[in-house]
This record gives sequence, structure tokens and C-alpha cells, in this order.
Amino acid sequence: MTLKAYLHDHFVDKAGLAALAGTSVEQVDALVMAGALPHPTYVCKQGTIRSAAFGVIPTREVLEGAYFRPEYTRWVQIALRATPGDERNAVISTLTNELRDALQTWFEDPNEVEARIQALLPHFASGTFGLCVSDPSTGAGIVRKEVLQEKLIALTGDGSDPAPSDVSPTALLQLIDDYARAAMPFSPAEYARSSRKRLVDDLRPRVAGR
Repeated sequence: MTLKAYLHDHFVDKAGLAALAGTSVEQVDALVMAGALPHPTYVCKQGTIRSAAFGVIPTREVLEGAYFRPEYTRWVQIALRATPGDERNAVISTLTNELRDALQTWFEDPNEVEARIQALLPHFASGTFGLCVSDPSTGAGIVRKEVLQEKLIALTGDGSDPAPSDVSPTALLQLIDDYARAAMPFSPAEYARSSRKRLVDDLRPRVAGR
């Protein structure tokens, strides 16, 4: 798949996001600047693609523009329903509550839950979750991907061990499949370095062949 096709399938440009949310490009820019909306996941310019997760990567495809996940429409609409000046607080409060609810199903320690929330918020703001999470429109979607990835990394040594002693092949394959559904395919630009390649496409056949 080409980078252009990947972006077409999974992303919209700034004008596209504005149209989906029923607002203007200028309003989208204002929400990003106010911290009420994540930065674009990808910015393409002069033969490069840039993301917060992978930095600047050269590409042979000449693309221009800022690309957002269409699922961000929900965050735009939450911001637009807020009292003027309170847009960021409305979005971050909603996200924080959803993250807390989701994390509490995985972790009992409230201090750990709150620490994890604070660790996740900067990645939301940077647009990173648009790159790696299949459903970045809810806190639950973000938490599910992050926790499943953490479990896979811990069990398999970040994909290096297809036969950990404390889990059956069937259970490990189920975990891999669950993670695959929670994570993005990743673009051709960063796929070779992605968790998708390492924890799904490379690891699954090794586990299945045990």
C-alpha cells in the first residue's frame, strides 16, 4: 500500500475534519492551538512525513498537508459544545474521566491509575494516539490498546520470546489478536519500526508454529 492510499483510508486532512465536524478550518486550528484537539497525527511536506511518535521520515511520495483521524470529530464536537474559553477543559475532563473508568477495570491502585492518566494525556495532545490506536475517539479505546501492548511486551520480551512459560500458545495468540484489533496497521513510512510488525505480524507466526 502506498502512503497516499493509507492516509486516504484512515485519515482526513484539516478541511476534511472540519467538514465532518460541521465547523471551519480556522476553528480546527484554534482548537489545536488551545489544546482542545490533538495536533495532526501526520504532517507531510517536501518529501517527508512527520509524526510525534517517529519524527521526520523521508518518503518518495510527494504529499502536502496535515492529517487527522476522522474519529477526532467527537473531540471537536465536545469542544464546540463547551462555553467559549472552556473548550480544552471540556475535552480533557471528558477524556480523563473515560481513561479513569477504563483503567480501573485493569488496575486496582488509584495512585497507579492517576499516574497512568497523566502519562497518557501528552500522547493524546501530540496526536500520537491517532497513529497507533484503532479507536482514538474514546478513553476506553486508548486504554485498551495501551494495556494490551504492555501485556504483550511484558510476556514476550517485546516480541523476542514466542514461548513464554506462563501462558499457553492459544492464550497468547488471543492476546495478539486482541492487540491487533486495538492497534492501527501503521503507515508504510513507519511500519518497519512499528509495534504492529514486532508484536503481531512477526510474533504471531512464531507462536502459531510452536
